[in-house]
Amino acid sequence: MSPARLCVLMLAATVMAASGSPAIAACPQALAVYGEARSGAEIGFAGPLSEADGMQHRFSLVFAENDVTMDGVVMMAGEPDRPWGVILHDCPEGDATGAEIAACTVWQGVIYSVASTGEAGWLPVLEADHEAGDSLLLPDFGAAVMRSRAWQAGQITLLPGDVFQLKTCQE
Repeated sequence: MSPARLCVLMLAATVMAASGSPAIAACPQALAVYGEARSGAEIGFAGPLSEADGMQHRFSLVFAENDVTMDGVVMMAGEPDRPWGVILHDCPEGDATGAEIAACTVWQGVIYSVASTGEAGWLPVLEADHEAGDSLLLPDFGAAVMRSRAWQAGQITLLPGDVFQLKTCQE
């Protein structure tokens, strides 16, 4: 077993052991809202997208304590294609250079969905109505936030972890 797969399985077991909330019945991934316990940060998916959008999902990440909102997208990328998430904060409006986008990128990586059984897999992207996982795992998200301009400027004061638990389903 590869070290990366072993790491995901260990994190899935941790998520399963830490999960104290009941599962939200049949919530589609596109309407799911997840919360991170330590910082109170929430990820709220934006609902089904049109095919013209080009992204698989859009979401907002809110640090309620400090009223900081970040934008997130999920696209298919890599070899093999997998759900690649990107979280941005205070990016310039309109056309931006690669350097400007890199400067406002807080985190990027594969997003994992973890079931209550501990089974980890990629975030469902091909069907917006696919049932949401019980938890999301964003590997190294907390460390990325600590390196972000928002953390360095004191806009965020509670460092989040990497696991977000399903809290509710939007209507």
